[in-house]
Amino acid sequence: MFTTLAFALSLTAAPQVSQPSFNCARASTPSEHAICADPRLGRLDRGLADRYVAVRGAMTPAMREALTRDQRWFLGARDEWQENSTRGGFRDFPDLAARMDDRIAFLDRLRTRPATHMQGVWRNAAGEVEIRTLEKGQMSVDISAANPVNARWLCNLSGRGQVGDRVITLDGGDGWRIRLSLHQGYLKVEELAPGGGGGVRPYCGANGHLGQAYFLTR
Repeated sequence: MFTTLAFALSLTAAPQVSQPSFNCARASTPSEHAICADPRLGRLDRGLADRYVAVRGAMTPAMREALTRDQRWFLGARDEWQENSTRGGFRDFPDLAARMDDRIAFLDRLRTRPATHMQGVWRNAAGEVEIRTLEKGQMSVDISAANPVNARWLCNLSGRGQVGDRVITLDGGDGWRIRLSLHQGYLKVEELAPGGGGGVRPYCGANGHLGQAYFLTR
């Protein structure tokens, strides 16, 4: 507890520097160049990086690995958005500052202890899964996701399922099945195509998908 308190106090006492979390001499993407050119974005980047490190450090190894993948997804989407915005595109979507603010808020809402139940609201870089307990062991599930760059695809699926060994299976339509399971502390979402093949997901727009790891929120 002393270590945690000392860490929190050191963050409070630390000056609000505008330096980003990376070396600007090595900036290579449009978003990194934009962050280095704007002190406000530099502060946000530093705050985001510090929060990510703190949250990830409080998780179990399996959860840390899953959050690392999700963070890479977020950063890739951020870079793609910024690259296109410099060419005049994506003007009707959140800007770089708003994206980093939203990601910080996302990290602040995460529960770092391994979940022991499936009910609740789970989130990742692209979407949200809400699971509610019904009577007789039934669970209602609502899933929504969107391309984190510019929402060029959307996914929506709702259904009910019976909980068995911490697993819920939903009918996704056209032979698709969605399997949700409590996996080493986070929610694992698997999209099972008919016949083990591929194809267009009937609950998503073109090229859409639900991702895999979702994290329980406060």
